[in-house]
Amino acid sequence: MQPNPPHAILASIPNPEGPVPLDTFAPFVLASMALLLTPGPTNTILAASSAAMGLRRAWMLPLAEAAGYVIAIFAFVRASELLADIPIALPALKGVAAAWLLYSAYKLWTQPVEQRVPAVGEAIKQVFLTTLLNPKAMLVGTIIIPTALPAQAISGLLLFPCLSVAAGALWMTIGSAVPSRLRPFAYKGAACIIGVFSFAAASSAAHLI
Repeated sequence: MQPNPPHAILASIPNPEGPVPLDTFAPFVLASMALLLTPGPTNTILAASSAAMGLRRAWMLPLAEAAGYVIAIFAFVRASELLADIPIALPALKGVAAAWLLYSAYKLWTQPVEQRVPAVGEAIKQVFLTTLLNPKAMLVGTIIIPTALPAQAISGLLLFPCLSVAAGALWMTIGSAVPSRLRPFAYKGAACIIGVFSFAAASSAAHLI
């Protein structure tokens, strides 16, 4: 009797959920890319950093963004389950995000104009921490994944960071195209934009109380 080939053995392993059709992920991918390509605090920092540092020096920043999204989305998924019966929880999370965005705006505004080549490590930390508190992660963890992929939450959690790397690279390409005479002021412009996002997050939190 000849042993079964490996593919026959794998085929015999039962899959309780059955194969997942690719079109199951289409709504999730479309919603995620629309969200990721929308201007926001992380995208603003990516574009500003690429404008100030150059695309070659800033290539690791989308990876920091992806790492931040993995942690933040998982935390929001769990928080939405554990804190569902606590009305103040969501406003509190938005309030923390608003405070961090305001602090990020202050740090960017006080960045010296003459500093044409910011430290890569500082930019990585800033992108990572800003993504952790990015309201987009809250939307993905509490709305998009439960709605678009209710039975494949882990797949959504793994797929979204990959999409974020692609979107982040696009935003950095846009930032690197900023004319050289304007690049020293990139962080000033980013500070103004992030300040607006901070106000919006604080306003949203206040309306939920």
